[in-house]
Amino acid sequence: MANDVFLVKKAQKGNQEAFIQLIQGYEIVLYNMARRFLSNEQDIADVLQETVITAYQKIDQLKNPKYFNTWICRIMINQCKKLLNLEPSFDIEDYPFLVDNQETEHLGMNDLLSGLKPIYRIPLVLYYYNGFSVKEISEILTEPTGTIKSRLARGRALLQKDYIGSEGGIV
Repeated sequence: MANDVFLVKKAQKGNQEAFIQLIQGYEIVLYNMARRFLSNEQDIADVLQETVITAYQKIDQLKNPKYFNTWICRIMINQCKKLLNLEPSFDIEDYPFLVDNQETEHLGMNDLLSGLKPIYRIPLVLYYYNGFSVKEISEILTEPTGTIKSRLARGRALLQKDYIGSEGGIV
């Protein structure tokens, strides 16, 4: 994190190598997140490319370098929405979401997660699949931390209920 802040500050002063190092540090996180939002590799590549271009063009507008992670994730989310012809501002009610089948098929999580409303699905995936903290999710979704905690708890409860029901148990 301290290294990220240093690199962001250098990139904001026009150091292209620092920006490249930043992006290289986040490329796996961004790719994995994009895979959860989009279903085909070409769309994912387009969104990642647009995210990097936008971040490069606007890095000087980032007010606090320690929030680079949240900032670039928000850019990526907006690029996904733009690709899907949705309003670029983050509105979780109409947010389309796809889960990678390979990672979750053995648990049937793809079906379970896709059955959840986006207000529960998105925080769950950001927390469990992308490793964001509650505070980071709060910043990305521009929702209070209490709301995120509540949605995570409710989402987990809904998943558990659906999982038990899908196994033939008592719902």
